[in-house]
Amino acid sequence: MTARLLFPILATFALLGFANGFADSATAQQRRPARPATRPATTPQPPQPATPKPSRAATLSIEELKATRAVIESAAGNITLEFFPEIAPNHTRNFLRLAEQGYFDGTEFNRIVKGFVIQGGDPAKWPANSPNRKTLFDTSPLKAEFNDTPHDRGILSMAHGRDPDSATTHYFICLRRAESLDGKYTAFGRVVEGLDVVDKIAATPLEPGTEDKPAERVEVRTIRVIYPPK
Repeated sequence: MTARLLFPILATFALLGFANGFADSATAQQRRPARPATRPATTPQPPQPATPKPSRAATLSIEELKATRAVIESAAGNITLEFFPEIAPNHTRNFLRLAEQGYFDGTEFNRIVKGFVIQGGDPAKWPANSPNRKTLFDTSPLKAEFNDTPHDRGILSMAHGRDPDSATTHYFICLRRAESLDGKYTAFGRVVEGLDVVDKIAATPLEPGTEDKPAERVEVRTIRVIYPPK
């Protein structure tokens, strides 16, 4: 076979091979699943804050609330409280609800005025890793329930700002008779056990140059509510 005849034959086979290869490649592309369309990126949503469980305090009668006790379990010891729901029902229920929901857990007695009061309930004193920082508590301001109860030693009362109807979570315990508070702050309970612990907390040294800032943290581990039997 001459070279002139051989070249066209080889060229024909080469073209057939290229065509077959192209057909195989096209078939493979048809079999390959199509890529999904690119979706726009979404911004991750922050986790929603937890919601506390409803409190039993909201369902109790005045008589049942009078029989209820709360125990402040602090680093200095325990303080047992009773309440005056007959004259301050909203303050009583608010305090018990927050205690039951764990609001006060990990707070501290952040204000100590020598010979006057010790004060707690400030959420700014929660530890950085406290789950309370991710919980949506109801801390709506309370309408004042001023009453004739004298602010004697051991009385539990609620602090407020310039507006008398602005009390929320900051409570205090009187260290002595404090006439200047009568009729201006809502007394809603008193210490029935643990006044020695109150005095121990009151003896905490203060930071130099301050009148009410403790030099040591006096933690409130929890406030345990003891409801009367159903």
